[in-house]
Amino acid sequence: MTPIEVAAAVYDREPCVRTFSEDLHAHYDHGYVFSTPDYFLMARKVYRYAQPHQILNPYFNLWESPPNCWHVYLYAGNMSAAFKCADVQLSFVSFEKRNRLKVYTWADIHKRTARFFRS
Repeated sequence: MTPIEVAAAVYDREPCVRTFSEDLHAHYDHGYVFSTPDYFLMARKVYRYAQPHQILNPYFNLWESPPNCWHVYLYAGNMSAAFKCADVQLSFVSFEKRNRLKVYTWADIHKRTARFFRS
């Protein structure tokens, strides 16, 4: 399976608020979408100290302060390669794992992904 097929399959396995297509279009409008043979990524810039429901909502973009965090909404494939596509390095990276919002510093997450996914 290609990375985009792996990512879309998440919506078949887990209960999701929206469809894959709806979330994809939300990220086209309010974030970033990268699809390559090595990885698929939907992400957007968020304010790290915002409420979790704001960070997790791909339609929310009214931050109290300038965004300082990349929220990785969905990815599949080589995460280390995906981090190289960021147009700017922000202080934090967040993602949801087992329905809990996780936040790491950019340096920490980059070290973790580089260790597991050599490009």
